[in-house]
Amino acid sequence: MNWKKPMGWVLYLLGIVLGIAKPSVERLACMTIPSGKVPTRVNVSLLTGELGLMMLGSLLLGLSHGFKNTHRLNGWLAVSSGLGTAIIAGYAGIEGLLLFGVVLATLGLVVYNLGRVAYGDS
Repeated sequence: MNWKKPMGWVLYLLGIVLGIAKPSVERLACMTIPSGKVPTRVNVSLLTGELGLMMLGSLLLGLSHGFKNTHRLNGWLAVSSGLGTAIIAGYAGIEGLLLFGVVLATLGLVVYNLGRVAYGDS
């Protein structure tokens, strides 16, 4: 049995579920600012763990699929990693990382389709 595909799904979904259940943005207690907003900071270690689990799962899923060329594999990895990053960053409220995930997924679609056109895959 191929262990990469089920393990990839588990890691990918674990990273996303962890990002939704425990966003990596924390409120700073006992601080007030004149505008009335609550100051926050990003928990870098938690964000790195969430993104790392999701990207490792994406890699295992991509390697278990058996793509016909490397352009399609790289495009699929960019799309799946970009979407996962955008989901995690969207729930955490990190706009810069959200935009990075969207751009990565868009570029992944371009590379995936270029691989199909260049090598004649359908």
